[in-house]
Amino acid sequence: MNSTEQAILNVDDYQPSLYARTKVLRQAGFSVLEASSGAQALEMISQQKPSLVLLDVNLPDMTGFEVCKRIRANPISAGTTIVHISASSSLPRHRVYGLNAGADSYMVEPVEPEVLVATVKAFLRARQAEEALRRSNEDLQRFSYTVAHEMSEPLRTMAMHAQLLERRIGPELSGDNAESFQYVIQSARRMRSFIDDLLRYAQATHESRSKVTEVDTDVLLTQVLFDLEAVIRAKGVKVTYDPMPKILADARIEHVLQNLISNAIKYSRPGVTPEVHISAREQDGAWLFSVRDNGIGIEPQYKSGIFRVFSRLHGHDVAGHGIGLALAQKIVETNGGAIWVDSEPGVGSTFYFRIPQEPMVQKNSQAAN
Repeated sequence: MNSTEQAILNVDDYQPSLYARTKVLRQAGFSVLEASSGAQALEMISQQKPSLVLLDVNLPDMTGFEVCKRIRANPISAGTTIVHISASSSLPRHRVYGLNAGADSYMVEPVEPEVLVATVKAFLRARQAEEALRRSNEDLQRFSYTVAHEMSEPLRTMAMHAQLLERRIGPELSGDNAESFQYVIQSARRMRSFIDDLLRYAQATHESRSKVTEVDTDVLLTQVLFDLEAVIRAKGVKVTYDPMPKILADARIEHVLQNLISNAIKYSRPGVTPEVHISAREQDGAWLFSVRDNGIGIEPQYKSGIFRVFSRLHGHDVAGHGIGLALAQKIVETNGGAIWVDSEPGVGSTFYFRIPQEPMVQKNSQAAN
């Protein structure tokens, strides 16, 4: 690790402590910035973007706890490593409050120079690992999106011309030739469907929750049921639902409902009339949605893996690509929510997802006593 490339912001209004820590860190090879107030620290963090902040708890203009909260509330600085350091606020409740307010660690002075340097190095190693993982994930996401996008157009062309050939020469084919031609058409359609799902998943991974608006989920549900009308009628599915709310979210919530309902229909029990019930209710500042079915259910050992991309419990026996639930999870999480399932094999499953009613509101916290 090249310490000179790791900028440390040392924040303390007590000059002897400020000087001593800066001297120790510079001797260890770190580039050190200094601030003696909360306002000055916030300004330097915004301009200099240090890798780590050593933040005194007792500052003249605001507490270090408040500075920490403001750092975390700013998207630009939210990922900065913050280590509280204090000689006077040394009680367990101070440490608990500081850590709950967003600090990564809490040190009580006096701190041995060797311990200070080792602690800083440990946090910077963790930061480097996180950055490397983040870059790797971004590269993988860009790769998957690019591959899926580049394959989409040729597959669209193949499927279109296969359909044209089917209309022109399909009636003239017979036997093995007709069967082979159908394999070509079906394979092109499956691949196109897979690429479309992969593109949607890549887009959900890239996109932030920026298109938030008031969404009438009653209208979305009506559209979903209309799109699934053919399969609902073919399987004789009994669909019921409660009044649905208007929520603050992006319109992709429609895909979540569509996936959960279509899965409920897809995994019905043989010889049993499929039943699906959709509901929504308020719970602890959020809307809790549920999709309940009387299908085959999910074995307990598989519950934790069903939201992983490309996860398929039934192999090729049931149509699908193993992307739908992973995409649903991404959409729910980008809306500040969570998704999970309760299930009993042979009885049915209930999928739940929560969407906060006011997900973007920052709640003010009281300062520590």
